Amino acid sequence: MLAKFYLFCYVLNKFFLDKVYYMASLLYDGFKHELSLLDNSSLVIGSWLAYNNVDSHATIKHIRNGTYQVVDRVAPHYHAPNPNGPYGSFGIIRFTVPSHPGIGVHSGRLNAKYKPGPQHATMGCIRTTDEAMSQIKMYMVKSPLTTIKIINNSGSSAMSSTQRNQYRVYHGMRTYVL
Repeated sequence: MLAKFYLFCYVLNKFFLDKVYYMASLLYDGFKHELSLLDNSSLVIGSWLAYNNVDSHATIKHIRNGTYQVVDRVAPHYHAPNPNGPYGSFGIIRFTVPSHPGIGVHSGRLNAKYKPGPQHATMGCIRTTDEAMSQIKMYMVKSPLTTIKIINNSGSSAMSSTQRNQYRVYHGMRTYVL
């Protein structure tokens, strides 16, 4: 009987307790131009440079402050990997913005002639670095993303911050995936 109990405990630990999933989330601060990955306790796992610079031809001017549900919870939506492409090397993490399907977080346009990398305009998305997307992609496998919270992203604060930071040289923050 004791052997069956130990076997039960082993199976429980091996197949269930090792697979406990904690929910993670993203936080985008439009004033700081910072995207942060948060664990289930809201502790910051990593932070990276990010912009919500929206092309003048887009149907949205910026993503409004609020909390949005993530669509791609355990892996980014696939796009052909290309650091200079529209979605970067790791695809896009889409979230629900009413009346604007397909908005998300991605990298790309690393070597664009005008505002390369995260500052390059999108059709409404938040653009960050390939490093950020790589780290987030690895983390979301074990801790699915649930939401993204957008703060300080009014049109005027985002624009004034963009102008203020346009000559800033940013060196990505070192991050550690737990």
